[in-house]
Amino acid sequence: MAHPMIKKSLITLLIITVLLSLLRVALPFAIKFKTISWLESQGVEASIDEIKISFLDGSFIINNASGKNNDGKGFSFDYIVTSWQWKPLFNQQIIVDKIEIKSLNADATFFDNGDINIAGLEIKAVGDEAPIEPVEQSTTTPWDVTVKNIAFSNIKLCLQQLSGNKLVIDYCGQFSNFNWLGDASFKASKQSDENEIPIYVQGAINISDLVLQDNKLKRSLLSTGSIELTNIDIETPANIDIDNIYIAKFSALQRLAQTSANEAQVFAFDSLNMNMLKLVSLNTLSLGTIELKGSSAYLFVNKDGQMEFDQWIPEQPKESAPKEKTKSTAESEKFHFSFEKFIFFTEKHLIFIDDSFKESFSVDIHNIELSLDNIDSANHDAISHLSVSLNIDKYGSFKMLDAELNPLSKRPNLKGIGKVIGLDMRMLAPMTKQYIGHNIKSGQLDVDLKLNINQGVIDSNLGLALHQFELKTLSNEEAKALDSEFGFPLNSSLSLLRDSDNTIYLDIPFTGDIESPEFDPRDAIVTASSKAITAAVIHYYTPFGLVFAAESLFDLATALNFDPIIFKHGESKLDAAHNEQLDKLATLMTERPGIHLTICGFSNNMDKDKLFPAAEKSVSITLEQKTPVKPEPAPLSKENIAVLKKLAETRSNNVKKYMVNKKTIESSRLIECAPEYSPDEISVVEISI
Repeated sequence: MAHPMIKKSLITLLIITVLLSLLRVALPFAIKFKTISWLESQGVEASIDEIKISFLDGSFIINNASGKNNDGKGFSFDYIVTSWQWKPLFNQQIIVDKIEIKSLNADATFFDNGDINIAGLEIKAVGDEAPIEPVEQSTTTPWDVTVKNIAFSNIKLCLQQLSGNKLVIDYCGQFSNFNWLGDASFKASKQSDENEIPIYVQGAINISDLVLQDNKLKRSLLSTGSIELTNIDIETPANIDIDNIYIAKFSALQRLAQTSANEAQVFAFDSLNMNMLKLVSLNTLSLGTIELKGSSAYLFVNKDGQMEFDQWIPEQPKESAPKEKTKSTAESEKFHFSFEKFIFFTEKHLIFIDDSFKESFSVDIHNIELSLDNIDSANHDAISHLSVSLNIDKYGSFKMLDAELNPLSKRPNLKGIGKVIGLDMRMLAPMTKQYIGHNIKSGQLDVDLKLNINQGVIDSNLGLALHQFELKTLSNEEAKALDSEFGFPLNSSLSLLRDSDNTIYLDIPFTGDIESPEFDPRDAIVTASSKAITAAVIHYYTPFGLVFAAESLFDLATALNFDPIIFKHGESKLDAAHNEQLDKLATLMTERPGIHLTICGFSNNMDKDKLFPAAEKSVSITLEQKTPVKPEPAPLSKENIAVLKKLAETRSNNVKKYMVNKKTIESSRLIECAPEYSPDEISVVEISI
């Protein structure tokens, strides 16, 4: 009896083996045929070279597949390999050990009516009017899915968005390699809330040579050398923990092909390293130390005042008003963020060019070192430390040391010191030409900054030193308007402030409330500059005889006048008092080599009476008159007026000769007016800046 049973068992086993063999051979052909037929029914002409299935190993392979619809949209790949474990299936778990894809190309098109075409397949949008069938709660245990390793190589995906017949977006993205090592799980059995997405991830990602191309502009939107994320731990998308994020060789917004290396892209950096990222409950983001190294930038504003970014921003189709959505608990809570430290270091160039001025303005910032720590949006009173140093253009530099601040406070505080050294003022010439009608011929700026903000109230000070600062007026009308705005004649006042080394020192207090809607830093600088110049003029020049006006010390808006040189009637000779007065002015001109004086000589009726005593007409008294009539003065001849003007000229000449011959003042700095005979004027030489 044993032999027939063994025989039957062997026959049964043989039949099963044959059936499995036939199934192994036939099933790939059946899957291939069915897949191609289905794709063709969807309007995609497809081909598949080979499909392999290994039941023992638990693997599935598709080699050399492609498909394309009538519009040329579709897909292709060299191979797709998947392998899985059989045993977990009995516990309602799908565990995929590996997914590997090589040389995948695929297209996707989005239409404004909601339709989508992916890899040549049309997916119709579900209309709002379509009834949603209630889903019955399943009593069976849901399946969990886990993917352990993913390896993609040479992948290219293209996306288009159409609005009507207009192509709004046309992007292609590609990368050389994408590698995932770890466990990426969809654990439906752990889902406790219908709004929760039960994704659990542990592992690491590496992406190399990622490029996103804008096909409309035929330029790169962004590219990276590599992206690495290590020790990823995700418990649903609401809670993410990553030990380290590293990005190398990043560039964004490629400019025109013919541009130089410094202008090749709008923004780029060598490396970004972030040693911690933690997201809790979708509303608290904590970062560790962020290091950004080797950055470069090229920002350009065109003649219409528009940033170059505009060309990369796709035109958004008009949409109806979005429906209101009920916010989840996480969305309704306020978002908080924090980071331990931000370090920015680059020896490269950040270039800004603005063509909206009449003449192009540019600034080149490089060799930047910046450090900012302890930022926490949940603690607005937390004190942060800021340190900055950088170079501006060829020789200028800026340094700020040990500044303390709480930038997120509604009424912020800041305390620190800073220094600007050797800033070439000519870089500001396009602004001064356009807005104040002056060109900066030369000038180098040093600044000592004392920065203090207390509860939003600014109480800071700018100590300016302008070396060899020279302005040239382009338009008299614009210069007059500027003088009116400042409240003083600009060039004259600057001349007053120049020392013997042709340096202007200004101590400008900078005050105001940062929350005041009327607060304008530009107005503050103008007001502070006016006060500083006024104070400096009072301090330096009143000892030299500056005129006191009736209502104020002097009127800066009109002229800066010194005490006049008063002569005896009919005379032009300088006496000892005149010499003492002129000696003070000579000292002033020596100390302030930028000053030029205007010298204007006058004569008057008192001089006339001294030089030409007139014979009075006889006085007669009638019965009606009780007092004698004052005699009328004799009319002046042309010769007499010429003599009086000559007297005025001699007076101004004598003043200039004394300053040139006795005090060695350059004659070009003393400018004489045309002499005047003015009946009501006093016998003087007026001196003004």
